[in-house]
Parts: sequence; C-alpha cells; structure tokens
Amino acid sequence: MVKLKAVKEFLESLVPLYYQDSWDNSGLQFGDEEKEISKVGFALSPSIAVIEEAKNAEIDLLITHHPLTISGVKRFTFSTYPSNLLIRLIRSDIALYALHTNLDVSPLGPTAVIADLLGVEIESSIVENPPYGAVGTLKMEATQAELLKRLTSVLPKDVFRTVNFNGEKPVRKVAICSGSGASFIDLVAGKVDLYITGDVKYHDAMKAVDLELTLFDMGHFGTERLFYIKLKEELAKAFPELELITLDEKSPFEVVRDA
Repeated sequence: MVKLKAVKEFLESLVPLYYQDSWDNSGLQFGDEEKEISKVGFALSPSIAVIEEAKNAEIDLLITHHPLTISGVKRFTFSTYPSNLLIRLIRSDIALYALHTNLDVSPLGPTAVIADLLGVEIESSIVENPPYGAVGTLKMEATQAELLKRLTSVLPKDVFRTVNFNGEKPVRKVAICSGSGASFIDLVAGKVDLYITGDVKYHDAMKAVDLELTLFDMGHFGTERLFYIKLKEELAKAFPELELITLDEKSPFEVVRDA
C-alpha cells in the first residue's frame, strides 16, 4: 500500500504548487496524508456524478484538474454548493487532490497533451511569465479541415465552434491554450495560422474575425478533459502497485438540434 503523503509529495515534485496563480487553490483539497491508498481516479472536475462513480469504484484518491473551490466554503450544508461535494467526499472517505493553473503552465499539462496529439513541436509559450499556452509548428502541414477532423476525433466530445474557418487553407504555425484562452487572441493574431482554445465569447470571436485569426473553440471540457494523460503515465512508473482509473465524464453543454 502507498500513503497519500507519498503520492502528494510526488505530484508536487512534478508540478510544484508555487507554479499556480495567486488566486488559485491547487493541492490537497481533502484527505488524511497518512491514509493508505490503492486506487486512484482521474476526473476533470469533482462533480456529484464523479464522486458517486469514485465511491462505487472504491477509489481512495481522486485527482482532478479543477479544485473543489477557489472562493472558499462558508457553510457546510448538504443543500449548498460546493459544500455538498465536500460532504460526499468525507462520507465516502475519498481524498481529493487538484492540479489547476500549476498544471496549465507545466509541460505535463493539457496544452502539451493537445500539442502531442496534433504533432506540434512547441517552440515557445504564448505568455512567458508564467508560461501559459504554446506556440509551435506542425511536424506535417495540414489543412484547417484536416486539423479540425483530427481534433474532433481525439478530443472528448464538447460543443465545437470555429471562427474564420477555411477548410482548404494550409496550417503550419499553431497556438494552443487549453481551457479559457480568449484573452490571448491579441497575442497570437498575425503570428499563427490557427489558434486552438476554449470558452470563446461573442466579442472575442468578433475580434478574431477582424484580426483575421482562424480560431477553433474546442470547449473548456474538450481541451482540458485529457489533463491526466501525462500525469497518469508518471504515476504508473513511480507507483506500479497503484490501480489508476479514468472516471467517466461528459461536457455539461448539450447541442439543441430540434427545439
């Protein structure tokens, strides 16, 4: 058996907590560091459905990208959010550890995972300090249509949208920022052939149109759900005795087709 403390210390050696933004809440959210664990589950967010699945699978430690809370918990009642999530974790004796913005700026994070899936050789960050996002070159040139098809086949299903899409146009230079990267539109416009991110609002999309930037909004869930890929590989090597399980999740958004 492995103690939670050992896994916590290993994760923080890979992705230090001091990498996170000052407003963030990465790290151990709940759990006794002396607790012995044998099963670890991975999920993007600690939702009710995820916690119930973790309970049924007899998970000892849940590793998520999103923290349980960033703003804090003022009262502990089953009728308020997110205290109802914490109460479920306590009742089920499931420890929770989150790697959020510290993972976003790490070479083990979801942006790097997307770059690997697309065959993008990363050359720099969109922002240097802290190093958010990635800018790089495709190992093999592809058209916008080919890249969109590749993305929709490898990323988890979400609401996918494009701005300034031209299917036949070739792409070499790519910028990527998992999660919410619309604030970086000004920084990548005119420098890349394509920007891949999520959570793009209307006025951000209009800006991209006027800046002639092709943008693929692959969703917050779609671009971050695979956050665990590199972490899982590292944990498997360091703790071969642990059972590592990827829990089921889906995007909270649904596409209305026949309203």
